[in-house]
Amino acid sequence: MTADPRYSIALLAAAAVLLAGLFARSPALLLLSVPLLVYAASLLLSFITLRRPLLDAQRTPRWGQIVEGDPFEVSLTVANTGAAVAYAAILDEVPPSVELIDGDPSYSGPLGEGESITISYALRPERGVYAQSQIRAFVWPAFGLAVDEYRFDCLTSVSATPQVDALPRLVIRPRRRHAFVGPVRANIAGPGIEFFGCRSFADGDDVRRVNWRAYARLDQLFVNEYEQERMTDVIVVLDVRLSAHLHVGTRSTFGLCCRAAASLASHFIRQGNRVGFLMYGRSLDWIQPACGRFHLEKILAALTRAHPVRSDAFEHLAQLPLQMLPSGCQIVIVSSLAQDSDPIVLAKLHARGYSVLAMYADSLAFEQEGQPQDRSLGLASRANALRSIVAIRVMRSFGVQVVPWDVRQPLATAIHAARLDRAAGRQP
Repeated sequence: MTADPRYSIALLAAAAVLLAGLFARSPALLLLSVPLLVYAASLLLSFITLRRPLLDAQRTPRWGQIVEGDPFEVSLTVANTGAAVAYAAILDEVPPSVELIDGDPSYSGPLGEGESITISYALRPERGVYAQSQIRAFVWPAFGLAVDEYRFDCLTSVSATPQVDALPRLVIRPRRRHAFVGPVRANIAGPGIEFFGCRSFADGDDVRRVNWRAYARLDQLFVNEYEQERMTDVIVVLDVRLSAHLHVGTRSTFGLCCRAAASLASHFIRQGNRVGFLMYGRSLDWIQPACGRFHLEKILAALTRAHPVRSDAFEHLAQLPLQMLPSGCQIVIVSSLAQDSDPIVLAKLHARGYSVLAMYADSLAFEQEGQPQDRSLGLASRANALRSIVAIRVMRSFGVQVVPWDVRQPLATAIHAARLDRAAGRQP
């Protein structure tokens, strides 16, 4: 509860006018102090007659986790265990950048003794962690000018994780695999489901694997062999450098890249691979490769807290900590490759024994939306498009897999289009 400063201000002002009237021997100034004295007396009387309640506030949920863009309900209960008040106003704190979609986070009206009121409203947050702490209450008497303010610290938080999209199958060919069964073809004959070749029948071979068509043509027994499938390490790298992302008004490409990284991590974990996660640009935010649902939750929690930053130490992609990455693993990077040297860095990673898959986030069309169309914009767009084509051709010429991704479209659409282009032999 805080005292109202109006009483002190009115009393000091009345005393100042009264002293000025006495020194100046002016009846007019003495009369001017009367309204101020009456106002101060009314405030004092109002404070004396004000009945002070005992308020207790509680907000639920205390903590919650949702998917970005989904609404969540907030319920605030304020109970009065003291004297009844004629008029009360309850104001709940709503975090900035969170959309209020239903209800009202405030209440105004009477609050009787032993009575409680409940405020319910719905919010829709974007990706991130949002906290609500302070609750404010104002109390007025039935007649008078006094007001009491109450503040409650009731900390609650909600975590909005990135949305995970279903992706089509991504064919990866890492140079190193584990001995455990997984989804990656090992290019070695053994247990599997994909046909690998035929060899002559030997003692102990399963009769069910005999290729009877080859026997009918060559009058010799052959058995079918299948390609082994093994588990591998996949490292998902998210570029969080501030220069790598475009901000147009309230929109940004960073949230779309976080959603793409979450979808890729979920895709490879569900396939049965070990997935590691690295946020490059702020510091070495590194999660060791592992598998399972709990590990995916750790990656999603890291993506929830991610935000673009500027760091001189990690301004260039060449500072990737290769000593932390498993040798011969599959690297999947989500980046706009803003620096001219970034495609060369990925080519060097491939030359050092890593398999690299680049989700090339193209924000050209995203940037052009809402811009006035003129000749200079057209020339700049053509120059940027040519730069993208050159970067893609450089990476592909060195063996780097590239998926051009227009950030306005879902990542699954870009992956499907890249598979069709590769099957048809089309290159940018």
